[in-house]
Amino acid sequence: MSHVTASYVGRAAGGAILLADGILQNNAISIVVAALFLPFLSPVLAVGFGAWSGDTGLVRNGSAALLTSAVLAYAAGALVALMVGGPIGFHDFKGPLASFAISAVIGAAAGLSTADDAGRRYLIGVAAAVQFAIFPVWLGAATVIGFPSGHVVAIRIATRLINIVTISASAVASYALLGLRRDELRRLIWPRRPAAG
Repeated sequence: MSHVTASYVGRAAGGAILLADGILQNNAISIVVAALFLPFLSPVLAVGFGAWSGDTGLVRNGSAALLTSAVLAYAAGALVALMVGGPIGFHDFKGPLASFAISAVIGAAAGLSTADDAGRRYLIGVAAAVQFAIFPVWLGAATVIGFPSGHVVAIRIATRLINIVTISASAVASYALLGLRRDELRRLIWPRRPAAG
C-alpha cells in the first residue's frame, strides 16, 4: 500500500483532482468523495512503522509515496485552478493546535487498528487524507490564482508539517502501547536464515 505504482498514482491523482474541485468551489461532497480515493494514510503509517521497526526500506517507500502524493496534489490544484478559475472558495483551514489534536487522534486510531483492523482503517484513512491533501492542493491552486498574506502561507505550511509528524508519532506511540517490541518486529521482517550445510 506504500509502493508508488500506476494504481497508486491513479488514485492519488484522481482524488486530488476531486479535492481541488471541492476546495475551489467549496463543495463538501467533492471533498468527502476525494478523501475516499486519496492514499495518504498508508504511506504515513509505513514511515512510522518502518521507523519503529528499523525497516529503512519501508521508511523510504512511505516517504517516496508521500512525496508523490504531495506533488500530484499540488499539480491537481494548479490544473483545476487553471480550468475553473478563482477565487478559492474553501477557507475552513484548522489552526496548528486543532490540527495537532485531530492528527493525534487519527494517528493513534490508525496505529491501534494495526492490531486487528477492527477500527475500519479505511474510514480513518478518509480523515487522514483530508488532513494531508488539502494543503498541497490549496498551494497549487493559490500558485495560479494568487496567495494570501505570507503569514497565512507560513501557518499553513507549519500546519502541514504538524499533521505529518503528529500522525506518524501517534501511530508509533500506539505500536508501543500495543506492546509491539522492536526486536520482535525485526525478527518478523528479517527472519533468520537456516545455516548452510
